[in-house]
Amino acid sequence: MSEQSLKEQWQERLKNWKTNLEELQVQFHLGRKEAEEKLEEQKKSVRQWMDEAGERLQEIGEEASEEAQELKVAIEKLREKLNRGPAQTKEEHQQQEDELSASIEDLQAKAEAVEEKADAKTAGMMEDLSFRMGQFQAQLKVLSAKLKEESAEEWSEFREEAKEKLDALKKKTDVWAAEANKEWGEIRGELKKTFGQIMNTLNKDKKGQE
Repeated sequence: MSEQSLKEQWQERLKNWKTNLEELQVQFHLGRKEAEEKLEEQKKSVRQWMDEAGERLQEIGEEASEEAQELKVAIEKLREKLNRGPAQTKEEHQQQEDELSASIEDLQAKAEAVEEKADAKTAGMMEDLSFRMGQFQAQLKVLSAKLKEESAEEWSEFREEAKEKLDALKKKTDVWAAEANKEWGEIRGELKKTFGQIMNTLNKDKKGQE
């Protein structure tokens, strides 16, 4: 693969990230009913994507076979939680969010373990899996926060703080896409760090305890 095609590859990833960030911003303005419908839509979309990812797991080589088996178990656990119907109460929303977030984080850890041992093709697949799960987790937190909001003032404060950080990350994404001298690995590290800060903001319960 040429240097130019590698650059095009990570620019495409950044374009995908920017699109997802814009979608996340739109979700802040959904009504309660729309947020509930969007959450179920996202769960269905992730289930479908995971079905495709499960098929590609067959391509993982022997060098990461043990880690691949653990990854398959983590995928099945997350799929089980995604199959649950819509929550009916605030408490059920919180429980589903907590369980889904824990399963996503476990899956990401398993994907990183495979990535460390696998060939370049599989490592790229694990990277995509991890980032896709991160994007879904962010959507989960935004939509769940809307469903659990306790007051207009509380929601407005939460939304504005998160939107500010999302705007900053979108601007960084544009800068990274224009920097021809940067490698994807370097960008990925910065992206994970910045997105992690956003995730901390989206963790509404933690924010409320500060």
